[in-house]
Amino acid sequence: MKKIIAVLCVGTCLASPVMAEVLKRVDITGTRRIENATVMSYLRLQVGDDVSAADLDTATKTLFATGLFSDVNMKMADGVVSIRVEENPIVHTVYFEGNDSLDDQVLQTEVLLKSRMVYTRRKLQDDAARLVEVYKRNGRFGARVTPKIIPKDQNRVDIVFEIDEGAKTTIQKINIVGNKAFSGDVLRDKMISKEKAWYRFLSSTDTYDPDRLNYDQELLRRHYLQNGYVDFKVKSATAELTPDNTGFIITIDIDEGVRYRFGDVAMSVTLPDYQGADKIKDFVAFKTGDYFNADLVETTVERITEAIENEGYAFVEVVPDFTKDDTGRTVAISFRVSEGPKVFIDQIQVRGNSRTLDKVIRREFRLKEGDAFNAARLRRSKQRVEDLDYFSRVDLQTQPTSQPDRVTAIMDVAEKSTGAFNIGVGWSSYDGMLFETGIQERNVLGTGKIMGINMMLSQKETQYSIGLTDPYFMDKNLLAGVDIFHTTRDNSDSSSYSYTTTGGSIRFGWDYTERLRQSVRYTLRQDDVNDIDDDASIYIKEQRGKNIVSLIGQELIYDRRDSRINPTTGYYTSLGADVAGLGGDSKFVRLNVTGIRYFPVAEDVVLSLRGDAGRIWGIGGRDVRINDRYFLGDASLRGFEYGGVGARDRATDDALGGQWYATVSAEVTFPIGLPKELGIKGKLFTDAGWIGRPEHFDSATMVYSDKTRMAVGTGILWQSPMGMINLDFSYPVMKAKEDKTRVFRLNFGKGF
Repeated sequence: MKKIIAVLCVGTCLASPVMAEVLKRVDITGTRRIENATVMSYLRLQVGDDVSAADLDTATKTLFATGLFSDVNMKMADGVVSIRVEENPIVHTVYFEGNDSLDDQVLQTEVLLKSRMVYTRRKLQDDAARLVEVYKRNGRFGARVTPKIIPKDQNRVDIVFEIDEGAKTTIQKINIVGNKAFSGDVLRDKMISKEKAWYRFLSSTDTYDPDRLNYDQELLRRHYLQNGYVDFKVKSATAELTPDNTGFIITIDIDEGVRYRFGDVAMSVTLPDYQGADKIKDFVAFKTGDYFNADLVETTVERITEAIENEGYAFVEVVPDFTKDDTGRTVAISFRVSEGPKVFIDQIQVRGNSRTLDKVIRREFRLKEGDAFNAARLRRSKQRVEDLDYFSRVDLQTQPTSQPDRVTAIMDVAEKSTGAFNIGVGWSSYDGMLFETGIQERNVLGTGKIMGINMMLSQKETQYSIGLTDPYFMDKNLLAGVDIFHTTRDNSDSSSYSYTTTGGSIRFGWDYTERLRQSVRYTLRQDDVNDIDDDASIYIKEQRGKNIVSLIGQELIYDRRDSRINPTTGYYTSLGADVAGLGGDSKFVRLNVTGIRYFPVAEDVVLSLRGDAGRIWGIGGRDVRINDRYFLGDASLRGFEYGGVGARDRATDDALGGQWYATVSAEVTFPIGLPKELGIKGKLFTDAGWIGRPEHFDSATMVYSDKTRMAVGTGILWQSPMGMINLDFSYPVMKAKEDKTRVFRLNFGKGF
C-alpha cells in the first residue's frame, strides 16, 4: 500500500506545472539604441504577475521576432527576471560591386536593407536572392550575388553585394508548333519575346523572362480570338537552355482549332422604364457573317454600357452569352442588358508612389469615392494614369469590403525616372546640321508640374526656351503655363533676310470632355528683321527694323484618334485663331484649321488624309509683316523648297509669302518586310497646295501663279533611337515655272 501511495505522489508531482514566481523586478542589460521601455513593451510582463518558465520562453521568442536583437538570454531568480540582449547592428551604407548592366539605383530599389535600417541575417539572405531574380528577369541566369558584412564602430555595418553578372542569356530560337493558319513569322511578330538579332542591342526583348513568356501566350490567344479561332489554346510552352548555357530555345505548342464566324445577334433588355431597347442593336460593332472577333464583342459591350449610362442608368450590366454551332462554325451572341448590382466605390487607395503626390494620381480617376461602380470608367482611369508616363507599372484592382454593396479600388504603381537630360543631333534638308540639348522634369517634386530648358542650334536657326507647365492649376481642370523664348532665323536663301524673335507667353487650357480641349494664350514678343542683303527685294527692305507684337490666341482641339503616337483609326481636328493689336505695333487677325483622318486598310497598313488651311488679315491699314505671312514648301508641301511656292520678286527672286494657304495630302504607311521592332515603315504620298498673294500685290514687280501645285512621292519612316527619321523622295507633277523644287528631303534628330 505504501508503495502505491509513493508512486501516485511521484506521478502527481511530474504531472503538475512548474511553479510560477511573483515578478518583483526586471533587469535589462546590453541595450544601446533601444530604450528599456521598448523592450518591456514587447515582453508584456508586469511587476506582480505570476511568471513561469513557459512565460519566459514566450518572452524570449517575442524579442527575437522583433528583429532588433541578434541574441537574447533570459533567466529568473527570486522574483527577478534578468534579460541580457545583443542588438542587431544598424546598416550604415549598402554598396554594389561588379554590376555593369544594372546601375546602383535599379538594384537599390530591389533590396529591403537600406541605410539606417536594422540588419538581420535573414534580410541579407533575402536581398541576395532577390538580386539574383532581378538579373534573371534581365536575361542573366548565371548571375551570382555574394553578400559581405563590414563591421563599423557604434554597432554599425556596411553591406557589400559582390555581383558576378555572368553572360547575358538570350533567346536563340522560338519554335511554334501546330500553326497552320498563320506562319511562324507572323506569330513571333505578335510576341514580346524575340530571337537574338544584331539590331536588338538596345532592347531586352531577346532575353528570356518567364513572366514575359506567359504574357506572350496571352498575346497569341488574343490574336487568334481576333481572327475567329474560338477554340484556340496553348498546349505547352517550354524554355530549355542550350548545351553551352548561353541561350534558351523556346517551344510553344498550340492547337488552333477551326475558324468561326458571327452568327445571329439577339438582345434581351430588362431595364425598368427603358424606352430605347429597339436602338441597342445600332451599337453592335460587327455583322452576322463576319469572322468572329473577341475585341469587337468587347467594343459592343462598352458601347451599349456607355449609351445606357448616358441616359441616367447608373447600374448597368451587359453580359454576352455565346452559343457555338460546331456544324455551321458560327457563334451566336445574345447580349443580356439588365440592372446590375448596386455597388459603390468605398475607397480609392494608391500604393507604391514614394515620390509622386497622391493627388496627382487621384485627379486622373474618372470616379470618386462614393460613386457608383463603373468598370469602363475604372479602365479609363488606369489609362489616364499610364498616360502620365510617371510609372513603369500601373495595376488597378477592386476588392470587396465587409459591406456587400461596397468595393475598394486599389491602384499599385511603380515609379520611374521622370527627369531627362537630352542631347541630340540631326540634319534636315532645309536647316542643315542641328544640335539640341535640354533638361526636362515632367514631375517636379512629385507635383505633376513640367519644367524644361532647351537649346537648339542649326545652320539656319538658333532657339532658346524656358517653360513651366502646371496641368492642374490650383487643383482645377485647368492647365497653366509660362514660356520665355529667343529665336534667330536665317532666311537668306529664300528671302534674303534674317529675323530675331524674343518674348514670352502665358497659356491656359482645359478639357470640355475627354476628347474636346480648349487652350488660350497671350504672347508678347519683339521681332527684328535684320541682315538684309544689299541686293534684296525692295519689299524685303521695307520690313527692316524692330516690331512689337501683342497677341491673344486660342486653339480648339477635338481628338478621336486611337493613339497620339501611332494612330491607325479615328480623326483629329483643330481650329486656331490669333488677334494681334491689343498694344504693340502689329495688327492682324489669323485663322488656322487642321483636319486629319486615319483609315486602317489592312494589318499595319494605314491611310491618312490631311487638310490644312490658314488666312491672315492686316487690320487698321497695317500691312502683315513678312515673318507673319505664310510660306509654302518643305514640310508643308513636299516636292518644293521652303518658300518655293508663291509670290516672288521679279528682279531678286526673293520669296514674299502670302496671306492665305491651303494644303491637302494623302499618305499610306505600310511595313516593308523588316522586323516590326525596328520601327521602319514605307510610305507613298501625294501633296497638293495653294497659296495666296501678299497684300498690295504689284504684277509689274512681282510674279505669282494661283495654279494648283502637286507632288507625288515615296519615303521611309524610322522610329530610331535618335528620334523619328523622315526620308522623302518627291516629284512635282504640277508646278509654276518660277517655283523652287526639291526632290530629296531628310529630317532626323532628337535625343540619345
